[in-house]
Amino acid sequence: MKSIRKNPVGALLYDYGMITAGAVLYVFALKVFITPMQIPSGGIAGLALLCNYILGLPFGVVTIVMNVPLLLFGYKMLGRDFFFKTLYMTVLSSVLTDLAGFLPAYDGDILLAALFGGIIKGVGFGLVIRSGGTAGGSDVISKYIFRKRSIPIGTTNMTLNVCVLLMSAFFLKSIESLFYGIITQYVVSVVMDHIIYGSDVQKEAMIITSKPDEISQAVLSELRHGVTAIEGKGMYTGQERTILLVVIRRHETNQLKKLILNIDEGAFMMLSDTSEVLGRGFKHMKID
Repeated sequence: MKSIRKNPVGALLYDYGMITAGAVLYVFALKVFITPMQIPSGGIAGLALLCNYILGLPFGVVTIVMNVPLLLFGYKMLGRDFFFKTLYMTVLSSVLTDLAGFLPAYDGDILLAALFGGIIKGVGFGLVIRSGGTAGGSDVISKYIFRKRSIPIGTTNMTLNVCVLLMSAFFLKSIESLFYGIITQYVVSVVMDHIIYGSDVQKEAMIITSKPDEISQAVLSELRHGVTAIEGKGMYTGQERTILLVVIRRHETNQLKKLILNIDEGAFMMLSDTSEVLGRGFKHMKID
């Protein structure tokens, strides 16, 4: 697989293959779980579904028509490769949706439909975005914001899509549909972020201490992680302080806390999640 992706043609075929798989999963989730239960979706797809539910208009055609302005925006702002991959995903998924009437419609519990529809749709969208495209609609805006502000795509999608969900609930006159739509969209965003960024969430610790040498030595010897010292100054006291930066695995958090507490009870530590750690002691650095 790696050798195929090192070749430009092989890499292109791989990306479009993943986008095709993502489109198939998306259409499956839509036709089997989401549409039969009239669960609203966000973004352009949500507006197209609303037109389908209320006016009976073909979902695929409406999706393509609504996506044209955003695709042009994507071409101008995000580049040629992004444009053609997104165009391929939009057209393929729209055509497949209108042709996939043979798929069996799930008619069981609506909550299960919302959950499984969200999981499958999230996997599909994640594959598409990892391959350099989007499903069109709000995904174009989300990817643009991610490139400019590094805000996770799933998080931005969730925010943008709530407005469409509210509109769908209003026209469908069903507050329950809003709740199920939010559940589905939340599951989509979580699964999508997991597919795009992976599950390598670790902890980054910034430690302000009067005993930097002792803590550094303890981290190096007991946790076997590297430590970076940054010289700083407390603006309230005017004193020079050393800030230690260290990345640890999640299960090592309590061990680090105990280690610092035993050496310097007055230390100040900030812990934050870091979505991916590459390098010695963690994941090998590579391009997906």
